[in-house]
Amino acid sequence: MATRPDQEVDLLNKLYEASIKGSLLTFNSLIQKDPLILSKISLTLFNETPLHITALLGHHNFTRQLLFHKPKLSSELDSRQRSPLHLASAEGHTEVVRVLLQENEDENMCLAKDQDGKIPLHYAAMRGRIDVIKLLIGARKESVLEVMPDGQTVLHLCVRYNHLEALKVLVESEVAYENCRFLNSKGSADGNTILHLAVMLKQVETVKYLLSIPGVKTGTDDIENHRGLKAFEVLKHFPGTDFISDIIRHTFKDLGFENSTSAAITRDHNDVAHKKSTTKSSKGKARKWFGFLKYKGDWMEDKRGSIMIVSTVIATMTYQTAINPPGGIWQETVDDGKSNIYNCSKEDKCLAGTSILARYDSGFLYNAFQVCNSISFFTSLSVILLLISGVHMKNKFFMFLLTLTMCVVVTALAATFWLGMSMVTPDNSYESVSKIMNVSISAWMLLLAFVILFHAVAKDRSGSCILFSLTQAVLSMY
Repeated sequence: MATRPDQEVDLLNKLYEASIKGSLLTFNSLIQKDPLILSKISLTLFNETPLHITALLGHHNFTRQLLFHKPKLSSELDSRQRSPLHLASAEGHTEVVRVLLQENEDENMCLAKDQDGKIPLHYAAMRGRIDVIKLLIGARKESVLEVMPDGQTVLHLCVRYNHLEALKVLVESEVAYENCRFLNSKGSADGNTILHLAVMLKQVETVKYLLSIPGVKTGTDDIENHRGLKAFEVLKHFPGTDFISDIIRHTFKDLGFENSTSAAITRDHNDVAHKKSTTKSSKGKARKWFGFLKYKGDWMEDKRGSIMIVSTVIATMTYQTAINPPGGIWQETVDDGKSNIYNCSKEDKCLAGTSILARYDSGFLYNAFQVCNSISFFTSLSVILLLISGVHMKNKFFMFLLTLTMCVVVTALAATFWLGMSMVTPDNSYESVSKIMNVSISAWMLLLAFVILFHAVAKDRSGSCILFSLTQAVLSMY
């Protein structure tokens, strides 16, 4: 019995609702009402067929019934030229994929490309659907070799989306493992192989696995991308001292691949490199002696917090020393009425809270001590002010000023220590202590001269890291 147009629309709407829910009871009822309902799908304005929907949602029993009544639905494409197999593969619905492969009349659906040039295997690789990948390879093993319009293979997708286990399944497939040309395929846009890509994305385990594959390893020393870089040279354009990069570098080095400058890099930067090499030939000899001290990274940003802490500690120490100097302070006022052994008189009282040692040695050592202590205090505060001032950390004048200030801080602190030792050392021990202090002062002056020489020759703010180490050394003496 023929159905009216409004009834057909109603039945088709119910068919799509049944495909969303996976309701076989509703589907069978609709087939009984209109046995030709599946043939009328192409007359609708829907972009997808019910099989697209049920494949996307993973209703494998519903999928089986649809294919039983109309097998050709498996080859129908949506508005983006995707088949139901594309959608099921992307979602990882293993049972649906199995049904589609078993009931499919068109064996080429595994190789069907959508408008982006991807086959179902590509979508499975992008999402790491290992079981689906195995089914698709088992149905059409040559699908592994299909290349996308940008030259990338299914292996590139596994690396790009970081699916190592899926990559292993594909690499170890029958058609790929001994196919060196395929394993070392380059993307047309950048010329990167899967090994290049794994190094760029810093995927340590993937790099190690790929280097264990003979077909990949043999081409490592010869294959270059469009920038002329071999895989073990890629990290040169991604500078840094992070732990992962070091592991990858050592992995290549252990296999005999040296991370040296390639001829291609030299060609890319030929003019600049020539000028730099000419300059270095005349000035670089002295610099080589200081190259081992070069700090990798932005020292100012890395050590900013540490410098702030050290400066605060120094300011606190010098403040405490100012109000509690060596030798202590008078706990109560002393005059000749109590005792004259301290050389205290009514006119020149030893007032409570004042320094005891300020009355001896004509006040020279004490005055020098307080001057050096004050210099250390105010310069450490200056360092704190510089760090919180908001000045750009890479400003050369700022770095020079900060370095100079830190030199003054630690030098004044060292002088304060020496003067304090001299004030509290008794006469019978002063000669031996004086020898030790003279040696220490000489060593300090040599070290300070070395820092100044380093900045004069190396002209690299990485030398400033020495100042932090010197500060810590001085602090350890307290």
